Amino acid sequence: MPENSLKISISLEALEEAILSLGIAEKQRLLELLEAELFWSTEDSPEDITEVNAASADYIEGDYITLDQYKAQG
Repeated sequence: MPENSLKISISLEALEEAILSLGIAEKQRLLELLEAELFWSTEDSPEDITEVNAASADYIEGDYITLDQYKAQG
C-alpha cells in the first residue's frame, strides 16, 4: 500500500452508498482504479511465451501424456 493510504473496514452497503453519492468524475476515477487493479495487463510476458512455445514443441514431438494417463498414475 502507498504510504498515504488508509486501511479501513466498511460494510458493502456503506461502500455502495458512498459510491452512489459520488459525482461522475469521481466515479470515473474509481472505475479507472478498479479496472487497473482487477484487469491488469493481459499481455504475455517473455517467460510465458517461452513456456508456451516449449510446451507446443513437446506436444509436436509427442512428449506428453493424456489426462487419462495422468489420472492412472495416481
